[in-house]
Amino acid sequence: MMKKKRFNATFAAVIAASLAAVSLMAGCGAGGEDAKETRVVSETQVVTRVVNGVFTDEDGNILKGADGQPLTAPSGTPDSNEKEKSEKEGSKTSDGKTDAGSEEKDEKDEKSESGKSDSGDSKSDASSKSSESKKTPEKKGDDGDSSNNLKLGGKECEVGDTVICTYYVTCPTKFINFQATLNYDSDKVNVEDAELSGSASSGSVINYDLDGKVKFNGIKLNGYNYAKGGAFLTVTYKVLDSGSTDPKITWEIVTDASNNAMIVNGEPISDFKVEAEYE
Repeated sequence: MMKKKRFNATFAAVIAASLAAVSLMAGCGAGGEDAKETRVVSETQVVTRVVNGVFTDEDGNILKGADGQPLTAPSGTPDSNEKEKSEKEGSKTSDGKTDAGSEEKDEKDEKSESGKSDSGDSKSDASSKSSESKKTPEKKGDDGDSSNNLKLGGKECEVGDTVICTYYVTCPTKFINFQATLNYDSDKVNVEDAELSGSASSGSVINYDLDGKVKFNGIKLNGYNYAKGGAFLTVTYKVLDSGSTDPKITWEIVTDASNNAMIVNGEPISDFKVEAEYE
């Protein structure tokens, strides 16, 4: 028992001496406060703490001086419990910020990757749409058909086809001359060849080296005989484009042996008939 009192007395003396040094360092900031506790611990070799303004040992027992009174810490000395609590909270806050920052960064990275992906898909779609819009549209004919078909004088054919048309004439009486023009759409077809046939092949001329026209005429004093009908003109067409076209012959002169006109306003009278056959 005497030994314990002796230890307390000695310890109290050391504490008293330490307090003097601590009081000189009070108010010097956080570094000074740490130095106070460090100095006390160094000189007493006993871990001391400040709780509610008094010194205690590490087990929480209040330290007393030689007079038996609790040893009071100088004013401004931080409470050990509060300091530890503050340090723990600071550590938690620091960890929370780190985690939150990491989560926020991960979220931003994820959004950034998602944005890039969406942007890539959008560019791919825009590129695809742009490529489709640049495709050359198919040509449409007069009837709105987008295929390669052409209706030539009622006959269905395709671009690139060669079509031969034979124009037949029927007339009960002989005619001694004729002059006419075949008109066609040179954007749709081209005339590769044209010739007069049958009785009309003698005493006549024809010119098909013209744009959109074939001109022909003839004169024969003993007359052209088509009483039973027959081929008069044969034209070879090359199909150039789709749509629809119908070449027409405009008759300018047709006269019988009595010098009577056999056409009226460019059209044959009832006794002079013309039919076209495509193949």
